[in-house]
Amino acid sequence: MPKKYGSRRLLLGFTAFVTAIAIAAGITPLAVAAPQQHWPASQWQLETPDEAANKGVVLALYDALNEGRLQFVNRAMRPDLIQHNPEVANGSAAFRKYQADLRAKFPQLRFDVKRVIVEGDLVIVHNNFVPRPGELGLAKMDLFRLSHGRIAEQWGASQDVLPPSNIGNDMFSTLSSPRVDFPLPLSTDANSKQAAVGLFDEAINERDDNLRLAALDHYIGDNTYFQHWPGVPNGSPALQQFMQDMYAAHPGYRADVKFAVAQGDLVFLFAHLLDFPDAKGSVSGDIFRVRDGKLLEHWSVVQPIPATSANPNTMY
Repeated sequence: MPKKYGSRRLLLGFTAFVTAIAIAAGITPLAVAAPQQHWPASQWQLETPDEAANKGVVLALYDALNEGRLQFVNRAMRPDLIQHNPEVANGSAAFRKYQADLRAKFPQLRFDVKRVIVEGDLVIVHNNFVPRPGELGLAKMDLFRLSHGRIAEQWGASQDVLPPSNIGNDMFSTLSSPRVDFPLPLSTDANSKQAAVGLFDEAINERDDNLRLAALDHYIGDNTYFQHWPGVPNGSPALQQFMQDMYAAHPGYRADVKFAVAQGDLVFLFAHLLDFPDAKGSVSGDIFRVRDGKLLEHWSVVQPIPATSANPNTMY
């Protein structure tokens, strides 16, 4: 699949009320977490009818998985589904069997959807898989490609959720202002991609400390940069230290971006991480919130690539 660096988006139903709220919210990112706001996502229609339909198919699949209606898999997915999850073979039948086995093991399982980003034929779902009530479960970022209204291909990454006491911020909440979990028209798709891909190209993949520091100042600046990945505190100085430690421990490290998908002020990057945590590498899903060309907030999931896979495809 090619990298998704361009998009055509229709902005529908953008009312004067929404414009006023958006401008007010976008003046300055707050240095502390803003109060949670619950504005209906329907106020902002940042997707074409086809994109809305694609998102609807994917969300209906999650509803069906949560309710145990596994027959819906046959409607939502193509029989020749291309699967990149190493635990699942190709094909919708294999996906359905995997989910049936999962539900047999965890009858009360739930996929709690946190964020959705859609661009063209790609839909990204940031979610929390909870096998049993009360458990922290897994943080997951799933990427779906649709064709003619059905899911044709799936990628993803997942990792254990750690409690906020261990990492500062939890792995899912929104802390920058306004505190909503859906895309807002406070950045263009192109600007959001430019900021996120620029951070990877000029900072994450930069071994020179001084050049990296300049890139962090350019793409983050004085923003608090709320961080939701375990072990990394808020702010660009913490990210600078993390990358220094990364290159010291893994000299061959590099993040090879495979997809960049944006919707308004949210942008998703899917990457192959070389030489981390070992020679087999990892895949990562990263979501950034963007304002005025700079990054406000970051959510991430990193999964090591296993030695074997149930399908012949790479994870990326």
